[in-house]
Amino acid sequence: MFAELLLLVVPVVLAGVVHREPAWSHSTYLDGAGRVRLSWRPRERDVIFQLEAPSRGYLGLGFSGNGAMAGSDIVVAWVDDASGRAHLLDCHATSNAAPILDDQEDVKLMWGKQNGTHTCIRFRRAWDTCDHQDMVLGEDTIRVIWAMGERDPVIDDIVGVSGLEWHGAQNRGSHSLHLRGPPAVLEAHGTDVYSWDVRQEEFIVPDNMDTVYWCRIFKVPGLTKKHHMLGYEPIITPESVRHVHHMLLYECAPKSRQLPLLEKAASERGAACYSPAMPPEWDSCLTPIVAWAVGSEGEFFPDHVGIPLGEGHRSTYFMLEVHYDNPSLKRLRDNSGLKIYYTPNLRQHDAGILSTGIAVSPLHMIPPQQPDYKTFGYCPSQCSKKLLPAGGIKVISVVLHSHMAGSRMELRHLRDGKELPRIAQDKHYDFNYQQARRLPREVTVLPGDELVTECVYKTVNRSYPTYGGYSTKQEMCLSFALHYPRNPLSACHSMTPVEYFFSTLGVEQFYGVDMPAVERLFLKTGSPDNGASDEEKLRQLVKSFRTTTTPTPSVFDAPVGDEWDDEANQRAILALKAAKDFTIEGEGDPEGAGAGPGGLFADLVIKEPSQFRNRTFSEHLLALPWTEPDFTLRLEEVLSSHHMAFCRLMDDQLAVPADVFELKNTSAFIIETELSASQCQHELREDLEQQHLFSGAACRLVKDNSLVLLICLLVAAFFY
Repeated sequence: MFAELLLLVVPVVLAGVVHREPAWSHSTYLDGAGRVRLSWRPRERDVIFQLEAPSRGYLGLGFSGNGAMAGSDIVVAWVDDASGRAHLLDCHATSNAAPILDDQEDVKLMWGKQNGTHTCIRFRRAWDTCDHQDMVLGEDTIRVIWAMGERDPVIDDIVGVSGLEWHGAQNRGSHSLHLRGPPAVLEAHGTDVYSWDVRQEEFIVPDNMDTVYWCRIFKVPGLTKKHHMLGYEPIITPESVRHVHHMLLYECAPKSRQLPLLEKAASERGAACYSPAMPPEWDSCLTPIVAWAVGSEGEFFPDHVGIPLGEGHRSTYFMLEVHYDNPSLKRLRDNSGLKIYYTPNLRQHDAGILSTGIAVSPLHMIPPQQPDYKTFGYCPSQCSKKLLPAGGIKVISVVLHSHMAGSRMELRHLRDGKELPRIAQDKHYDFNYQQARRLPREVTVLPGDELVTECVYKTVNRSYPTYGGYSTKQEMCLSFALHYPRNPLSACHSMTPVEYFFSTLGVEQFYGVDMPAVERLFLKTGSPDNGASDEEKLRQLVKSFRTTTTPTPSVFDAPVGDEWDDEANQRAILALKAAKDFTIEGEGDPEGAGAGPGGLFADLVIKEPSQFRNRTFSEHLLALPWTEPDFTLRLEEVLSSHHMAFCRLMDDQLAVPADVFELKNTSAFIIETELSASQCQHELREDLEQQHLFSGAACRLVKDNSLVLLICLLVAAFFY
């Protein structure tokens, strides 16, 4: 991969220099074998890295948005075997081939050394180098790619550097990280710290289901007074690493008569979550206190907060929910779970977790063949106004959660119609790395504030719509915010109103069921399909009707000059019909939901309007022109404007009656802090003001072979 590079390198002599070891705030192994270690220390404007690996040749470290070499920002470093001099190259890659030297060098070699087996390199770089050949680093998930070669490159006074050999298939890898901000995982410290294992016991993952949700009740271990939970770590059975997708630990809020039933359940093996086999008293277990997902190493809380354990009826019984993703239909024996750390020494504040986002439902529909399709979960001001304390809550950390199609996520914060800085965001969301994000500063959410969970999905390789659901083939859009003080608000979710969803897509009436009945049906589908569901009436109805191939006209009115292009519509229909089925495993699954809730769309047969008559709703969706950008953009805007919101207490009761709220055009929000969000733009503006240049000019300094070029561009609208 690394071929010949040419550059005259200015070496740094290390002999006789004593280097003070920085206090590394973050450190992790980039490979599974524990050979390649990356340590770093974030600072306000830059970050210091140290890379250690078992090689006396070169080391490569790169930053990528998707884990691929193409499009990545790379540094290559080594220590010369003969002279002991360290060298560093600033490069980038445009393909899976030799990295290319940057026109501008933006990394600073601090020192490098090697012994008989290992090489260690330390360097620093700005978060934003203002160089288009470098990647802007920040709070987003970054895929750190690495490689190591067996030999040093060769330096020649005439040709520069050459002989950068390919590292081989075994000496490379990729690891997702959050580089900026406090570390999410610390060690449990202090006196009287205890641990409690909440885990499965020899649970058999069946070999006939690709998605399994298993729940089990636990009771805190003999606590006679209130304790505080300090944090948690995952316990994953080695054979289950690829199959345990996420785990949630819910606090139960049972009524007195339910206590004996939960006490008995705590000694049993559990049940399929949200299925007919799950006892009804388990429905009292609704408040999440732990939200772990694949890739996370766990989380420990700041010293001033703890989650209560052992408060009599409250905080005594808990339900562990484990999601197994088993696409290969392999029979597994699993003992995975969570290690909970707790102490009797109470901290200053009781903490809780608030879940926000989109209610899990097939109405959360993501069209196929989309490079970036947005959906929104909305928590209205009425919810926070009623339940949050007068001083608000302070958010400490956030877990952002979607599935395989998710590419970007944000937890947005609105007050009095204006958008405040985002609480959390990830422009490079990685399904396989869902570590809690410790916020640099606690964020206050006041009564009357609104929260918007925004998810962006990439479905360019999918031929069928993707529906909201619990399988990784389906999608979610959720955030879990650790906050204090704990308050009655447990969850604030929304969904597209049922009748509004169907009418937006041009459907007025189905055979056999009216819209209120359809609404009741879909409002009951927010659970994993671990057991049989009551859908036989619809399934019998669908057998009685024939379908047609009537062309699909526009499902909403087009403005003047933007009328429907029926020819383009027909091309889209043919393309969709010719496309292959898509699932994560590559097997045909037209619904994208198997036998889950998304299958309801195949059971609804359209009666009105007449042009869609006798077609199932699934067939209707497949016939829509998803390849037409104007159509999908308008659909995105219309569906995101109306939300049925659910503001729930710890016992699942609605604190505010479920109602439909209108969310104004989300793209129109003005974010005050983004006027100077880019460090480079901010510095350029300062340069202009200091040089008294006219307001319509912006200047950039570009280095090129020791020459400095002053480039002035008329971009007043961009900066002002």
